[in-house]
Amino acid sequence: MTPRAPNSGQQGIEVAGELQKTLEAEGLVSLIGLGTDIVFLVDKNGKITHSHFENPDFDAYGLDSFVGKTLRECVTIESVSKIDAMLKPGRKRPARGYQVNHSAPGKPDLPVAYSSFSKKGLPFTIVVGREMQQQMQDQQRLVEAQIAMEADYRDLRQAEARYRTAFKLAETADIMLDGEKRTVLEANSAAIALLAGNSGNLINKPVRELFNKQDRDRLGDAIGEARHSGETVVVDALTSARGTKLQAKLRAYRENGAANLILTLWSEDDAAQSERHAGESVPGFAAVDLDALPEAAIQTDNDGNLISANALFLDLVQAPTLNQVLGRNASNWIGKSAVDLNVLYARTSDERTVRGYTTVLNDSIGGEQTVTVSAHGDPKSETVQLIIVPHAAKTERVGLRTPATPEQAEGFASLVGKVPLKELIRESLDVVEKICIEAALDQTNNNRASAAEMLGLSRQSLYIKLRRHGLENYRPGS
Repeated sequence: MTPRAPNSGQQGIEVAGELQKTLEAEGLVSLIGLGTDIVFLVDKNGKITHSHFENPDFDAYGLDSFVGKTLRECVTIESVSKIDAMLKPGRKRPARGYQVNHSAPGKPDLPVAYSSFSKKGLPFTIVVGREMQQQMQDQQRLVEAQIAMEADYRDLRQAEARYRTAFKLAETADIMLDGEKRTVLEANSAAIALLAGNSGNLINKPVRELFNKQDRDRLGDAIGEARHSGETVVVDALTSARGTKLQAKLRAYRENGAANLILTLWSEDDAAQSERHAGESVPGFAAVDLDALPEAAIQTDNDGNLISANALFLDLVQAPTLNQVLGRNASNWIGKSAVDLNVLYARTSDERTVRGYTTVLNDSIGGEQTVTVSAHGDPKSETVQLIIVPHAAKTERVGLRTPATPEQAEGFASLVGKVPLKELIRESLDVVEKICIEAALDQTNNNRASAAEMLGLSRQSLYIKLRRHGLENYRPGS
């Protein structure tokens, strides 16, 4: 193979200068156009005298109408300075050329990398361009993938922090056990207080050492049974090393290919007290047979604290027993935030009965589903009864509830004076932002670039907000 001569690219351009002596301008741009996407001949005043391109997709950007115009008129405003620098005589130019953009109504900008050549004696400057649309799309996809990865990582960290906080603050004593070594992996504050005192530490301790010697073999057998059967195993009448009478429940779970266990403990005194209270009615509250209702139902006080619930509600929120929900606030399950439930209770206080209130129901394992809630307030007993009806599953795109319905507007208005303004504004901000983005997409026929310009956002910021509001696949009229 013949070695490439130094400055062969420069010599190739000089050939064009020699060819100019024998070819007309039209033939020259056609010849140069065989090796590039776009060719312009620009005169001393910066006006385009001849142009050549083969790609029919460029017609939408009006490249065929550039002749007679200055090149700086044919690019976007941020690209004008690059054109001036490229055409300035004697200026050192970058080897990769200058990346500029051409615009067209209703279409994304066309990125082109331009390089120029001029020589004494040539009546024009030769400007050649390489279309970079595919490269820009690849870069955009890379940026979007990076943003998505960062968002997923941030969500994972936040979820980990939430669950760790919930585990530590739970009133139920829970211990995570290594199934092979039978040592403590994690223990929450309630477990530490129950087994070791508030100043103790249980991490990496053998679980046998936490209990009386006479109960260790029985506990070991229960651990083996729970690991191999996969069923929940209950152990009664255990005695801790500190002499506390306990009951225990063992459940196995998979972690990194191994079967570990969750050990839940409670004192026998607490168990007896719970059984006594389970059959007692709360003084002053009207007795309501919720189990006779065909839908999930709960009864709360005026602050939303649960007094009773039927089995269908326990199924919806994935709660194993009634004791796990009694006394807790209904906002733990109903609504995206406390504002949703405040709106419902404020309307119930004013209207006594509210029907068809659409919100979401969150279960105990992180699931979420859309539900319709009907509520009735009883001022005599100061209680509220709620019936919760899940929506039928749909196959279309899952998204946020339609914002700014008359019901929501009325609900937000009714909260004035009952909820701090800062909290109300914070909760409604996302609703307003989603409305504006949908309106911009509707007005621009889903042109993301035009919508970003209309909203005064960069495209990257718009894509982030679309993803946050679940609008990546939004289509006008959908």
